[in-house]
Amino acid sequence: MPVFCYNSSIMKKPLIIGSVYTEILNYVDELPKGNEDFTPRKSEMRVRGSGYEMARVFNGFGFPYELIAPAGTGTYGEIVKEECQKEGIPLIAKDDINGCMYTLIDNAGNEGYMSVPGAEYDFDLEDIQYIDPEEISIVVLFGEMLTGKNSADLIQALDDLQKPMIFVPGSRGDDIDEDILNAVFQFEPQLFLSDTEAYFIAGARTHDMKETAGALHEESEAPVMIFQQLEGVYYQDDEQKYLVPCSKNVQFNMVLAGYLAAGTAGIDRQRALKYACSFAQECRSKLPSSNLMEMEKRQLADLILGK
Repeated sequence: MPVFCYNSSIMKKPLIIGSVYTEILNYVDELPKGNEDFTPRKSEMRVRGSGYEMARVFNGFGFPYELIAPAGTGTYGEIVKEECQKEGIPLIAKDDINGCMYTLIDNAGNEGYMSVPGAEYDFDLEDIQYIDPEEISIVVLFGEMLTGKNSADLIQALDDLQKPMIFVPGSRGDDIDEDILNAVFQFEPQLFLSDTEAYFIAGARTHDMKETAGALHEESEAPVMIFQQLEGVYYQDDEQKYLVPCSKNVQFNMVLAGYLAAGTAGIDRQRALKYACSFAQECRSKLPSSNLMEMEKRQLADLILGK
């Protein structure tokens, strides 16, 4: 499967199908072990989601993209719309109420999550009808978008689109209907996923990252990229197997965003993965600042020139 690339003369761009939601952060002394009550020391709200984070990075680089990210009504929907308008991120308006994500963070930095889903995961066929297939280089599909209403329609739309795909199952992979998941694998998508997600999708029958990558590659018949914290990204296809090291704690979505950006700039896959790890390490635990993005533009320019 070819590496996707950005060419300013034909304006090819990725189609990102991902979520944008309001996240409520609660800082607690320790994570609850069951259904017990807890009193947060501090709470705050922010906008996050796979679609939001990819769009922020692509906007920072000035790269073109298409985004299918629904946003509903209600308090959480209005927060999403206001933030995305400020950041120049396009959304698809829905009439239903938006949900939110609750994140608990303890004193040691451990996190727990609870999703209250809403319109941000819904899809309608008209959401994709305005997109010109000739302008799309690749589809980046996040698994949470297959948990909402009409996920079968989304599969049909992607089948009609007939574009290469990167599938990112994400932490809600268990919520995807088995028939829908099997339909995604019929597209022979590149897989980009964490080691935990990879282990469970491989059927919890493997023993290490290499064995897991091999099992998933055999099933998907496409390149597999598995991210393991403090190790890096392990890659396998029909011809190559290698590990791109990443020695610091980084955000999975920033590794993915760096990979997508480098691929959009025309960087070959192995160098794109190396750049992705470097980019995520520079971001640390935050979304990239405007100053960092200016530095990263120069880094990508050097890669394009072969420096």
